[in-house]
Amino acid sequence: MRCTNCGQENSRDAQVCSNCEQRLANTQAQMPPPLTPVNIAKEAQSVQRGSDSDTADTLLAAFVGEKYDSYYREKWFKNHVPTLDKDVTKMNMRSFNVAGFFLGIFWLCYRKMYIAAALIMLAITVIDLIMMYVLGMESYNVLGQSTFVFVWIVMTGILGNYLYFDHSVRQIQKTTGVTSDPNLIREQLAKKGGTSWVGAIGVSIVIITLSVVLTYFFAPEWYWIE
Repeated sequence: MRCTNCGQENSRDAQVCSNCEQRLANTQAQMPPPLTPVNIAKEAQSVQRGSDSDTADTLLAAFVGEKYDSYYREKWFKNHVPTLDKDVTKMNMRSFNVAGFFLGIFWLCYRKMYIAAALIMLAITVIDLIMMYVLGMESYNVLGQSTFVFVWIVMTGILGNYLYFDHSVRQIQKTTGVTSDPNLIREQLAKKGGTSWVGAIGVSIVIITLSVVLTYFFAPEWYWIE
């Protein structure tokens, strides 16, 4: 062990320098372990585990916008640690989205979930057409509208928060897969996420128009005569 005062080399167990009698610091105890691949991997895993929650919060907040802290964080992660893992056991699946319940595809488009809105509207339209042919005119008039409302509630009200979480995680994964610059990631997430009144109105009108066109071509004749 080298003395920091005079430079004398001493034995590893020496407490004082044999030349100047300066007390030797126990540098061995303070020395970090060697940077082997195993130690580097362990340190990286430890840091990753410690920062998972902060990273999820940061990325989701950048994508969702101002409503994340005041609404969606509680809806998604009540009694859970924030995460980007879509495992339903790690989030609150029992939350209900009031906006999705009342506004349906308008809310989906407002939150820029255009593909989800189109697919849900297509599914509802197809189910509605099938019921017309299966139930017939009289039964459809009794059950058709209530079934339409039930499907609407399930898809956008009960599953709304999970659909939005899934959409958010997908967009975050796409963005972080392209760049590792934190500032650029947050900037791109803010552009991809947030809300859009133009989308809520414009895209919703397009989707509803397509649904009406499908109904026009495939609905039975009695539907229009009535």
